[in-house]
Amino acid sequence: MGTLIFEVEPSRYIFFEPPKVLDAVSKISSDSGALFRSWVDIFFTYFFILMEKELTKNYYETYFYNLTHEEPLLEKFSSFLVTFFLFALSSLNFSATLADVYELALTNDPQLKIDEATFNADKEIKNKAMAGLLPKFSIRAGTTWNENKNTESNAALFTDTQGSNSNYYSANLIQPIFRVDTWFQFSQGKALGEAAEAKFALSQQETIIRISNVYFNLLKAKKNLEVARLEEQSIKKQRDRTKRLYEEGVSSKSEYQEAQAFYDLAKVSKIASEGQLEFAREAMISIIGDAPDIKDLNDDFPVSKPDPIEQDQWAELAMANSFTLKASRLNATAAKKNSQAKLASHFPDIDLVASITQNNSRGIVDFNPATNPPVTYGPNGVEQTRYSLEFNWPIVTGGLLHAERREAKALAEQADQQELLTERFVIRDVKTKFTSVLTNLANVNARKASLKSSNFALKATMVGYEENTRNIVDLLNAEKNYFSAQRDLIAAKYDYIISTLELKLASGILSPADIYEISGYLDS
Repeated sequence: MGTLIFEVEPSRYIFFEPPKVLDAVSKISSDSGALFRSWVDIFFTYFFILMEKELTKNYYETYFYNLTHEEPLLEKFSSFLVTFFLFALSSLNFSATLADVYELALTNDPQLKIDEATFNADKEIKNKAMAGLLPKFSIRAGTTWNENKNTESNAALFTDTQGSNSNYYSANLIQPIFRVDTWFQFSQGKALGEAAEAKFALSQQETIIRISNVYFNLLKAKKNLEVARLEEQSIKKQRDRTKRLYEEGVSSKSEYQEAQAFYDLAKVSKIASEGQLEFAREAMISIIGDAPDIKDLNDDFPVSKPDPIEQDQWAELAMANSFTLKASRLNATAAKKNSQAKLASHFPDIDLVASITQNNSRGIVDFNPATNPPVTYGPNGVEQTRYSLEFNWPIVTGGLLHAERREAKALAEQADQQELLTERFVIRDVKTKFTSVLTNLANVNARKASLKSSNFALKATMVGYEENTRNIVDLLNAEKNYFSAQRDLIAAKYDYIISTLELKLASGILSPADIYEISGYLDS
């Protein structure tokens, strides 16, 4: 599980570990009684069997293998823990909260894993840039054997075979002394590394939004299906009643046909709701790998105006905390440093170089055996030590340095304008999200009133129908309006929650604490 980044003050990052799945298991254990405790017993039994199996192997070989390979023991156990957790949930018919789903997403969400890997790669830009300022040390070694044979001459004094063997060793140390462009490149890498942190922090906030969306979309689909089934049952009762009255000659055929048409539409609505529920489940599976049963909001959930209440205050929060804006500002800083580095590339480079080299050789000359015996020579050795101060000044590069400098300057100007554009976008976005919260708040209150009114209208229409002052179409329309009002209220409540989270995202203050606060209002 990766380390998460969030910021509560400008330019100050806080690293924290997300809640462990084991904590969620413990929490569930306190709520699930003896049945779950039996699962815990199974879990720890399996765990100790796994540990015993691993430790009874060649201990040191297994340990270091697990440290250096892609699937260490701890990762195996983590994978098992998540699998066990999901299996236990399904076995116990456990209803997961938003916090439970969020914790599972921290381990199983592929998109978050991609973002984390991207961050781990991007943060090395700073270290790569720093390498240009640090000393470089290298060692070279080699051995060579040469052999020459005389294959055509018969002259007695000519050599028949000649060979030699040589070995060399060298060590080189280079310490940059004066490299202005490299210093600017280091500053550029530092800015890009901080921008990577801001982007990863933003991706974690977006994970909260993504989880909340799939959770409440699934909850909405679940509730809509419940309403659709109730609507179908209610209209079916009216259809059956109208059919009976028609068969008894009390009601007309047209009334029966109207009731049948309403019933057919109710069945279509139920089928569509079933499809939406399946789509919502698949959306959750794509993130956490499963779609557990989830809890609904209780009546205590507060639906109120955002705090702070003023739109401009939210804009100020965004200017200080938005990770989108932070990343854009840091990218602009990096572009400026790159432009300065290209300008400094016209300056000379000065390096301190130290090297030591040793060559050893020996050989043999084999004359005509009929006249002379072989002659050997060596070993011969030469050791060379060198210290130098090297000066390199690019004078003419065919216009390359000038072109790179102009390119970097244009890119820096582009980054400045991108920062300005991002700033305006962030302000517009947070103001839009603020208005959306107020709109959804008013919509919730309006939908509550609409549901109450439609309930009264339905009761009045039922009375009128019994008194023959209203017909079956009036009654069925009243029922349809009542159930539609239920669905509208469901959607309005969940839209309000999502809009509040998106407002905090736009302002840069969204955190896991918001997830746990909402989970506190879910049915226990």
